[in-house]
Amino acid sequence: MSMKQLKILGAAVRRPAPVAQARTAQAQTGEAETARSVPEQRHLFVEVENPNDKPIHVWAGPSTYDYDSSSHVLTMHLAEHTPSLPPGITMISNHPRTPAQVTVNAKSRVKIKVPVPAVVRRRVPGKGLGMSFVEEPIGEIERVDLHVQYADEPLQQPAKESPDEHRKRLQAHGQVVRATIKPTPSTEKEQ
Repeated sequence: MSMKQLKILGAAVRRPAPVAQARTAQAQTGEAETARSVPEQRHLFVEVENPNDKPIHVWAGPSTYDYDSSSHVLTMHLAEHTPSLPPGITMISNHPRTPAQVTVNAKSRVKIKVPVPAVVRRRVPGKGLGMSFVEEPIGEIERVDLHVQYADEPLQQPAKESPDEHRKRLQAHGQVVRATIKPTPSTEKEQ
């Protein structure tokens, strides 16, 4: 019997606290003035459902993400994804990581809490041997393009394998489901 596809039911975004609230909290706790420049982290809550009769293991951490400021689309890969490098850049250090995973029991739902960074760092050609980056803020999120990887067995930490072998194992593990969703504001119980 084949495994049924994981269902992505929805996504909710917890917005960062307004600056005025952050300043009030700092004044009450006595935090230093320099802490004001650190933006509060947003979170994306992705609700998934396992329609199978057995538990499945779902990636719970992003491997990559991107944001399109013109369309306000946040692309989040909770799946193995290796974006192509910009022209003129050669990758000299390749260290894929085994992702965090959550178990979704048979015929049940889980909300996965995923941190959303304040900025997207894009690699650009630089001078010399180093790599240069530009940072672009992640603004309003009108749509989330989700890629979620899952399998009937958890992905194990690598024993003694090369980075290329590990990446191949990540890519071959389970299936990936994709959905583009208009997120809702998060509720208090999610926070």
